[in-house]
Amino acid sequence: MPRKSSKPLALHEVVRIVGAEHAYLFLGSERSAQLTLRSARDAEGQELPGAIGCSMVAVERVRMSRETLAASGAADGTAELDGVPLPPRHLLAAPLLLGHRLFGVLYLDRGLARGPFSEGDVEILTAIADHLALALETAHTERLARSHEAALDANRAKSTFIAHMSHELRTPLTAIIGYSELLEEEFQDRGDTPYIPDVQRIQSAAKHLLSLINNMLDLSKIEAGKMELYLEEFALHEVVEEVVLGVLPLLERGHNRFVRSYPADLGVVRLDKMKVRQVLLNLLSNAAKFTSRGQIELEVVREPGERPEDGEQLVLRVSDTGIGMSAEQIKRIFEEYAQGSAATTRRYGGTGLGLAISRSFCQRMLGDIEVASSLGEGSIFTVRVPASLGPQDAQEQGPGDPGDPGDPDGLGDAGMSRTSEVVPDDPADEETAEDAGNSLRSGIFPWPV
Repeated sequence: MPRKSSKPLALHEVVRIVGAEHAYLFLGSERSAQLTLRSARDAEGQELPGAIGCSMVAVERVRMSRETLAASGAADGTAELDGVPLPPRHLLAAPLLLGHRLFGVLYLDRGLARGPFSEGDVEILTAIADHLALALETAHTERLARSHEAALDANRAKSTFIAHMSHELRTPLTAIIGYSELLEEEFQDRGDTPYIPDVQRIQSAAKHLLSLINNMLDLSKIEAGKMELYLEEFALHEVVEEVVLGVLPLLERGHNRFVRSYPADLGVVRLDKMKVRQVLLNLLSNAAKFTSRGQIELEVVREPGERPEDGEQLVLRVSDTGIGMSAEQIKRIFEEYAQGSAATTRRYGGTGLGLAISRSFCQRMLGDIEVASSLGEGSIFTVRVPASLGPQDAQEQGPGDPGDPGDPDGLGDAGMSRTSEVVPDDPADEETAEDAGNSLRSGIFPWPV
């Protein structure tokens, strides 16, 4: 039969049980060298104006030693602690400890006429302090659970919004691209060449916007753990050449020299063709965007894996002589919506999704992207993925369930969206202390004694 919880004990009741006159509760965190007074009460439950008459040197001694302290001042002020005079009162202070975590200090005092605190008083206050530390940890855990659930709800709402908006925006954009292509053909047939550049600009802007929307949708699938692989065998050289032809206008715009370093026959691979194409396109487009009057090189090789069971590996390496990156920038480039710096974003534009999505694609294909760069000297991006994946690799999913076959985006109702749990460095953080402080200001301890 479960034990019934007793009625929560008021702070002024603790004062009476221990035989004190005043009680002060200091809370803080292990990351801070400073404790803050959160509650102060007398035996009648009246709130005290502050820590007046409280020995802060005793509080600091308990915080540093993490041991209960009983001491007494003297009427003539001659009693000292660590070279600082003690107030003319008997005092008893205990640390709020849970394991190695210090939450704060509970401090009691009374007049000299009543005699010093006994060993029994020390044991009682130590037990109360232990209970309070456990209560603070429980409050922190509950707050984390609420925050985590709120983050999941927000992530589900975001995924649903992105999925719906992507559909709504792609439909008119597809129509704009289609009609602009028809207009271009008609102008060419009629010989109205002055109008063709304007129609081509419409196509270019619409396709650019469509690519941004597709990136957002890809990101939504990745976060939901529903990015599926569609494996097929294809000639690698054809895909590489297709990507190169598509990115050549960008390379020429920056007056760059493009070097192909791969044989005419790259053989057949079994991967997700569209994802390989998009990864390579993203890397070449980035190189073109950040390189001017330099050199961009694409190297494609097939080589044995580091271990026999790894099988043959496909290596795609894009190097450039562009602006390069610092070590600090390299740490952030694979983060969503992140670019090398704010100045880079202002000058070159972009959403900061290309590399994040590319890396997710590579990892989904059991590979990864590596980067080596120096500021002002260019960058080298290296993709390594298996040259052939099996059916079991395509079926592997993240924490989310596979997408409904009837849902072309694999998002379903976005009910299984995935998010990263954010955990503070220290459970005894400021918010936890604030939560406990709100309860304790009313004179009530949030735990049964």
